[in-house]
Amino acid sequence: MLEVLIKSAILIAGLMTAAAYFVLLERRMAAWVQDRIGPSRVGAPLSLFGFKDLRLWGLGQPAADGLKMILKEEYTPAHVDRRLYVIAPIAILAAAIATYAVIPFGSLIPPIEIGSYKSAGPIALTLAPGVAVGMLYVFALSSVAVYGVILGGWASNNKYSFLGGLRSSAQLIAYELPMGLGILGVVLAAGSLNLTTIIHQQAESGWFALVQPLGFVVFVIAAFAEAARLPFDLPECEQELIGGYHTEYAGMKLLLFLVAEFLHMITASFLIVILFFGGWHFPILTGDPSAESIGWGTAIVRIAVLHGKIFLVIVFFMWVRWSWPRFRFDQLMNLAWKVMLPLGLVNFLAVATLEEIRHVYAPEGSSFAWTLGIIVAGWVLFGVAWLVTSLANPLVTDNRPRRDLSSLEVEI
Repeated sequence: MLEVLIKSAILIAGLMTAAAYFVLLERRMAAWVQDRIGPSRVGAPLSLFGFKDLRLWGLGQPAADGLKMILKEEYTPAHVDRRLYVIAPIAILAAAIATYAVIPFGSLIPPIEIGSYKSAGPIALTLAPGVAVGMLYVFALSSVAVYGVILGGWASNNKYSFLGGLRSSAQLIAYELPMGLGILGVVLAAGSLNLTTIIHQQAESGWFALVQPLGFVVFVIAAFAEAARLPFDLPECEQELIGGYHTEYAGMKLLLFLVAEFLHMITASFLIVILFFGGWHFPILTGDPSAESIGWGTAIVRIAVLHGKIFLVIVFFMWVRWSWPRFRFDQLMNLAWKVMLPLGLVNFLAVATLEEIRHVYAPEGSSFAWTLGIIVAGWVLFGVAWLVTSLANPLVTDNRPRRDLSSLEVEI
């Protein structure tokens, strides 16, 4: 129980701090893309003690923003459903945090001895390492988070919020299916729903991003949509819906929504790294993946490798946000039902067929030639899928009536 409490405190504190400072990182990246400076003023307020303030590259900006949100008036509009209005942000944040109960944030650390206390053995850096169906748990809680969005849109009693909630429900339901199909390919290849087991399987036979590139692309695109990140931020798009489902929220309630939104992106990054990029594994650096105990040096390297990969994926999320325009809603739905779902099914059937052939012809284990053959087959499948999708091009299908501009005269 003590280990679980300590790990929970470290995890929650790390997630809250990461969410705050990734906001700063995203604002600085936006400034870089738009050729401006970005937040650079708020640092250490030493003038309170008679010294000159230290700006420190704007590292105090997240604390200033959080303090501003906390000190805002807790205003509740008169026309809302008060109980649902309060429950919505709590539900979405609770689901976002509870997801990390089965997500490993490292490998192992050596036994710890503090005074009379001594751990029974190496400590797994997962809150619930014994959960055999960890992937199902993550998938279930990601679905529960949808209810927070729908409740927020409905309880606000605002047409813009309601429209944002409807958009969100349609989007998340549509993209849960291809995301599940992308995960099924990994589960078939690893033979387990446990995230730690999936990492060990990749350490032994290769990262699934190389073996299943089509499933990787399907999962990443679906993860963007599930996290409501550009170019799939239709539930919240400020330019069209004011603020989406949380238009009527302010203060701490709005802060809960915003933190949950960033936690969804961090969760997606964790899953992309764990499912497709080997988690904490890196050849040579991270030692023997089958070792039951490791030293402090290897443990620290594995933690650094895992979080370094996650950081790069998060930067990729932010880079895409400030590089791509937003999809139209009909394009969003066409992409889910006409592109992602068929590609997910094709990937699942291909992986299932290859795994059945492997069990027949290589039951004792995969040789190098067999592994190389699977990688080649995966990339050939990816190339064929890309070619067929490019030729079909279902995203440009638009049957809306067009205005006749042939007789329109424009005077300058």
